[in-house]
Amino acid sequence: MDTKKSDKFLSTLEAAQKGDADAQFALGLMYEDGKGTEQNYVAAYKYYKLAADQGNINAQYKLGIMYYDGKGIEQNYIKSIEYFQLAANQNDSDAQFNLGVMYGDGKGTEQNYVAAYKYYKLAADQGNIDAQVNLGLLYAYGNGVEQNYEKAAEYYAAAAAKGDAIAQYNLGLLYENGDGVEKNYAKAFECYAAAAKQGEAIAQYNLGDLYYFGKGTEQNYTKSFEYFQLAAQQGNSDAQFSLGLMYEDGKGTEQNYTEAYKYYKLAAEQGNIDAQVNLGNLYCFGKGVEQNYTKSFEYYQLAAQQEDATAQRYLGNLYYFGKGVEQNYTKSFEYYKLAAQQGDSEALYTLGYIYDVGEVVAQDYAEAHKYFKQAARLGNISALLSLGILYEYGQGVEQNYEKAAEYYSAAAAQGDAAAQFNLGVCYEKGEGVDQSYEKAVEYYSAAAEQGYAAAQCNLGRLYENGYGVEQNYEKAVEYYLTAAAQGDAAAQFNSGVCYETGDSVEQNYEKAAEYYSAAAAQGHANAQCNLGVLYENGEGVDQSCEKAFEYYSAAAEQGHAAAQCNLGRLYENGDGVEQNYEKAAEYYSTAAEQGYANAQCNLGILYENGDGVEQNYQKAAEYYSAAAEQGHANAQCNLGVLYETGDGVDQSCEKAVEYYLAAAEQGDAVAQCNLGRLYENGYGVEQNYEKAAEYYKLAAQQGDSNAQFNLGLYYEKGDGVDQSYERAAEYYSAAAAQGDAAAQCNLGFLYHNGDGVEQNYEKAAEYYSAAAEQGNAAAQSNLGILYEDGYGVEQNYEKAAEYYSASAEQGCAAGQSNLGILYKDGVKVLE
Repeated sequence: MDTKKSDKFLSTLEAAQKGDADAQFALGLMYEDGKGTEQNYVAAYKYYKLAADQGNINAQYKLGIMYYDGKGIEQNYIKSIEYFQLAANQNDSDAQFNLGVMYGDGKGTEQNYVAAYKYYKLAADQGNIDAQVNLGLLYAYGNGVEQNYEKAAEYYAAAAAKGDAIAQYNLGLLYENGDGVEKNYAKAFECYAAAAKQGEAIAQYNLGDLYYFGKGTEQNYTKSFEYFQLAAQQGNSDAQFSLGLMYEDGKGTEQNYTEAYKYYKLAAEQGNIDAQVNLGNLYCFGKGVEQNYTKSFEYYQLAAQQEDATAQRYLGNLYYFGKGVEQNYTKSFEYYKLAAQQGDSEALYTLGYIYDVGEVVAQDYAEAHKYFKQAARLGNISALLSLGILYEYGQGVEQNYEKAAEYYSAAAAQGDAAAQFNLGVCYEKGEGVDQSYEKAVEYYSAAAEQGYAAAQCNLGRLYENGYGVEQNYEKAVEYYLTAAAQGDAAAQFNSGVCYETGDSVEQNYEKAAEYYSAAAAQGHANAQCNLGVLYENGEGVDQSCEKAFEYYSAAAEQGHAAAQCNLGRLYENGDGVEQNYEKAAEYYSTAAEQGYANAQCNLGILYENGDGVEQNYQKAAEYYSAAAEQGHANAQCNLGVLYETGDGVDQSCEKAVEYYLAAAEQGDAVAQCNLGRLYENGYGVEQNYEKAAEYYKLAAQQGDSNAQFNLGLYYEKGDGVDQSYERAAEYYSAAAAQGDAAAQCNLGFLYHNGDGVEQNYEKAAEYYSAAAEQGNAAAQSNLGILYEDGYGVEQNYEKAAEYYSASAEQGCAAGQSNLGILYKDGVKVLE
């Protein structure tokens, strides 16, 4: 500022004092700018007034400015308008422009966009750039004129061509949105770049945005970051927010939550709502700052006060869980509803969820449906899924599988894994859609690819059974193991089954136990039962009936029939628990009521024997019948026995044959043996030794000792088979090895006589002894003979007499006769 008056000032002063209007204006300008003299707004006003009063257009314009800004004179918008009007009447474009601004802002006059348009148009027609820009704005927003983006583009383009940054920015905006011009991101990019080059912050921000999303240019996070930074340095809050976002996500720069916090804070202090919300998030999750729910609450509240729906929803969450604020469900609901009223789909979904689960309000499926429906209309995927569930189970709405499938389809199409899974289930079961395993595979696969464990498990099952795909056990195991690794209990169970059975994996009971244990820990009843079986049998784990009892009990409490039956068996046999037939009957009964055939058969046995229940053949027959109808071979056999003996049912060998045959066809050895006996004796069927031998053979091959003994008799006598002592010896040996006394006796007899085997008295004595110890009278008599004659044993009359006596006491004629001979011959016998 010049403090010493210049010669130019003095000469101008002299001319002004003589009334020269131009000199008066020039002197006012010197006082205003402090050039050639000390700056003095009052003096400037004085000389502008003198010149203006003489009609000096420039002085009139300057007086308008001084009244507008209140410099050198008290601020007065009305006066400002008066002087701008005087200059505008003389076609001063700047005055016309300023008049347009004052009419547009309603300063010194009533707001009047029509008048604003009029003056902008006058100025614009003279090439006033600012007026052209503002005319464009009026057309863009339809203020004072009918909205017309084409006209807006025309005026922006005129100003932009002259290098006006604001016009370049606004024109870029039209190209970006396709308003008044064909949408063209490349053109928008070009306009923003021109404005940004001039330092226009908002253009720098928008240019950064185009780089971020790759619109009009190749996506470049680094460039995006650079332009956001330029705009942020000028205080642009949107750019500051975007910089925070890039630091948070690590895009265009290294991830840095501290820097993210810094830029969010700068933007938030300017009232940027998104920044306030994200600051709340950083405090909520402790990213870049120490976790602080109270601070989180504060920032959410700032944004919520500006009616931001997301912030309102987050406030609802904090009140719901009592974080950063005292838990208050009422407040929580208030904020959820505020957000919902603004169409926040997540808030609508949350309200629906709260009513759906009924944790803090009375469960109300109808209300849940209402909110889910509103959220679904806004495209909320979780709401679409939840609506499907409500329709599938008829909760709050009438059950409708078609509707369920419809909503699942909508959510699945947007990639929701749970919906894809549920839709797969619909196709697998044919609920609401035409049944299609192929479609089920398609949707399970889509969900499985996203790591959805239940879908992986179901896909494994379809591969295992060859439903909708070619059967592939290896694929099945692969999906089971993948799902099991994520903790899916059903998949862990299925994996356990694969390892237990050795299907497509090497059999490994330890692995089976491991997977069963994981599933059992999650309460999977089948896994608990199967793990109990492994403990009972000592497969893959240390044998422990106590552990088996523990796991069977856990499954039984969930109503698992097999586990209940197994528990009954432990109680029946006293394995891992004190023997208790009453408890056994109780568990068998519970399982039997569920139609479990094993339990029905076992309960029938208890009633037949009177163990734990009062003996009741009718009840036994009833339970055997129930199991037999399900094809239970043991029950069919036992029912055949009752019909043969007439216990609890009308005696009928024909019925006995029927049930024995049903069981025999399933490979039941006892039934095969019994059927052989009926054919042997002609009970219920025509006598047929060949048929008898046929069934005895089937049972004998399975190790049934009775059948082996009977078949030995057949071969010894040649009944129904070609006579063969060798074959007789073979079958007697098999039965004898199992402790069958009659077979031991007969085998001894063959060795005694050398029939079918080399004669061997020692062997004969050995087998007679084994049978005699079991009280077999014939063996006792035959052993007595060996002792009497000293064959295969040292001769011993006392021993002979002892065995004859034992045999005789059982009414054995041979024993009685041999004992009598000893007495008759006076051989020393027991007194």
